[in-house]
Amino acid sequence: MKTLNLTVAAACLFAGIAPFAYADNHGDVLVDIRARAEFVEQEGKEDAEMTSVRSLLGWRSPQSGGFTFLAEIENAFIISDDGYNNGLNGQTQYGKISNTEFTELQRLQLTYAFNDQFNVTAGRQYLNFDDKRFVGSPGASQDKVSHDAVAFNYSDGAFQADYVYHFRSNRGPGDRNEWEGDSHLFRAQYGVNEWVNLTGFAYFIDLDGSAASRSNFTYGGWLRGGHDFGDAELSYAAMVAQQSDYGDNTADFDLTYIVTDVSLEYGAFTFAAGWDVLEGDGTNRIVNPLGANHGVLGYADVFTGGGRQGTVDGLEDINFGVEYAIEPQGSFFGEIEFGVRRHEFSAESDGDDLGSEWDSWVTFALPHNLSLTFDYQDFEGTDDPVSPGDRQRLWTVLTYKR
Repeated sequence: MKTLNLTVAAACLFAGIAPFAYADNHGDVLVDIRARAEFVEQEGKEDAEMTSVRSLLGWRSPQSGGFTFLAEIENAFIISDDGYNNGLNGQTQYGKISNTEFTELQRLQLTYAFNDQFNVTAGRQYLNFDDKRFVGSPGASQDKVSHDAVAFNYSDGAFQADYVYHFRSNRGPGDRNEWEGDSHLFRAQYGVNEWVNLTGFAYFIDLDGSAASRSNFTYGGWLRGGHDFGDAELSYAAMVAQQSDYGDNTADFDLTYIVTDVSLEYGAFTFAAGWDVLEGDGTNRIVNPLGANHGVLGYADVFTGGGRQGTVDGLEDINFGVEYAIEPQGSFFGEIEFGVRRHEFSAESDGDDLGSEWDSWVTFALPHNLSLTFDYQDFEGTDDPVSPGDRQRLWTVLTYKR
C-alpha cells in the first residue's frame, strides 16, 4: 500500500508539472518506462520468474542565468512472480532476479555553467566514465544507479577533464542497499586524431561500513581510435589499470586489469572480438563498487555483482560476436538489430577452464518511441571450485522513452 500511495503521489506530481514543462518550452519532461518479464534457471536453485515495470519520470528546466535544474523519480512494481531471490528477501532457494518494489528520488541536481567550457553539477546525478566499468550509472536492473556527488567538467576542443567528489552510491535493488563514503575521481581525455584518443584516470574510492572491503585506488588509461576504409570502419579500444587497497579496506592487494576490444563495421554487419584479463591473488579480486556489471564480462552476470568482478584466481574472458541491423522499408518496424556473442572463461592464474557463455538478442524499434527486446543468456560452468554454476536467463522487454 505504501508503494501504491507513493506511485499515485508521483503521478500527481508530474501531472501537475507537465503542463508547465510543455508550455512555452519551459523545460523538458523526461519519461522512461520499461516492462520486463524475466525467467532464470540457475543450477542448484528453483526456477525464478518475475514480471515488473520500472518508470523514470522527471523534469529538466531550461537554462537560466547559467543554472539548470533536474528532478526525477523512479518507481518499480511487480506485476507477478513465481518466486525469486533478490538478495534481500530471504528466498535463497530461487534463482537470482535483483529487483524489488520501491519509489525513490532518482535524480535531484543543479548544474551551473560558468561558460561554454566549464560547469559544475551538484546533487543526485548520473555519472558515466568510459565504458562504465569503474564509474557508471548502469540501468540493466529495474533500479538504475545514481550518485550523490559534486562533479566538475572542463572541455576545450579535443581536451576534457573531470573531477568528482563522490559521497553516496544509490544502488539497487530498492532503497536499502546504498553505499556511503568519501571518494575522489579524476579523469582526463585528449583526442589526438581519429586514430588516437587518450584517457587517463585515477579513482580514490573510500567506502564506509559493510562496503569498506570494496574501497580501492585504481589508476590507468585507455587508448581508443578508429578509421574508415572505404565501406568498412575499424575501431579499437585498450585499457590497462592497476588496483590496490585504499582507505578503510583492511585487505592487502595489488591487481592488474587489462581490456582489449576491436570491431569492424561493414554494411549492416558489425564483427567484434575482445580479451579481458583480471588478476586475482588467491584471496582478493578486482572490485568496482561505483561501476557497471551487466555486459562487462558477459550478460549472464556470473562473474560480476556486489561491486566485484572476476574470481580470486583471476579471470580471462576471450569473446567474439556479430551484430546485424536492418531497416525494413514500408514495415511496421523501424530498425531491427540481431546479435550473438560467445565468451570463453578461464582462470588467469593457472588457465583452468571456468566455463563458456552464449549471449543473444534481438531488438525491434516500434512506432511512438517504443522498442521490444528479447535477450537470452546461457552460461555453462565447469567442475572447477571457482566456476559459477550453470545459468540461463531470458528477458522480454518493452520500453517507452522520450
